[in-house]
Amino acid sequence: MGFWSIWHFVAFIGIAAIAAGLARRGRVDPDVSGYGGWLVVFSAFLLFWAAQELAEFYRVKAQIEVLVPSALDSPDYHAYIGYAMALAWFEAILLTAGAGALIKGRAPAVVKAAIAILWLAGPVCAAAEFLLAHSYFGEYLVEDDYSALAATTLFATIWTWYLLTSIRVGNTYTASSGTVP
Repeated sequence: MGFWSIWHFVAFIGIAAIAAGLARRGRVDPDVSGYGGWLVVFSAFLLFWAAQELAEFYRVKAQIEVLVPSALDSPDYHAYIGYAMALAWFEAILLTAGAGALIKGRAPAVVKAAIAILWLAGPVCAAAEFLLAHSYFGEYLVEDDYSALAATTLFATIWTWYLLTSIRVGNTYTASSGTVP
């Protein structure tokens, strides 16, 4: 698993959960609502992540074309690039839509959609990218490095926990608030 062993992963989630639980203890404020606080940070992360996915795809594409010019003559390379580009744009559009929904929407479905987007754009797409690269390039270019999968799973786990337990999120995305025009 590269630098991220399973124990790093478990310890990090455990520490984050304990710290967040201690911080929340005794702090129930029904007046905390609206798009602000960590929701702004989360939305910024989603937008940054979308931009990073596209930048990383085009960086890797350019490096492959420079370092392995013979790849340009390979139909396998063109098939790989087509699938990888579609996946990168799918992630970017999904993440941008998630950030937009958090900003504009106020229904409980927004939280469920944000959680689904986290897991789909995170671990699911990271696994798909790894398997796609491995199937086209094998061991020649791809090492068995699962750190991207571990990092996106960790990110999705922490933010899912936040979205499900935050007082601000609970007060902001309620059935009674409807949607903001």
